[in-house]
Amino acid sequence: MVHRADDLDDVEVALLGVLCLGLPPSRAAGDDTFRVDHVTAVVVGLVTEGHAEAFLAEDGLRVTTGFRQRLREAIAGLAAKEVVAHQPAGMPAAAGGFEAGLLVDLVNPDEQPAVLDRWLAQQCMERLLNQPLVYPYLMGRYVKAGEFWQTAREAGYQA
Repeated sequence: MVHRADDLDDVEVALLGVLCLGLPPSRAAGDDTFRVDHVTAVVVGLVTEGHAEAFLAEDGLRVTTGFRQRLREAIAGLAAKEVVAHQPAGMPAAAGGFEAGLLVDLVNPDEQPAVLDRWLAQQCMERLLNQPLVYPYLMGRYVKAGEFWQTAREAGYQA
């Protein structure tokens, strides 16, 4: 079955869009603000509540318990639709697949599934980038990601 971004809820759209953005794993970047759950929570907060902190815990890094549950439900729903697949613990967490030679996060399968429907994920990312509050946030993450990947390559990492 072919799915469209219009068929998904806000958390599903945000998750797929974030996974499609190509952000580095947070552990490799040394920055918890690259965590998939964190970025997704900020995006959903911007889209639904108009502010980035809506679904973040008091420390500004972790997500709230309620949002974590919503994220897990979104992942389960997307997995049932065969849009994403849970990755077993211990697998590389790079969103586009394994990045040989790069220190990567170990997947928490509740937070970073593998994208099976790249077309749908691209649709979701484009939808997010068309949101006036979301665009500057995601572009900021994208710029920081570019800086990370440039530094990694200068240090000898080759894709």
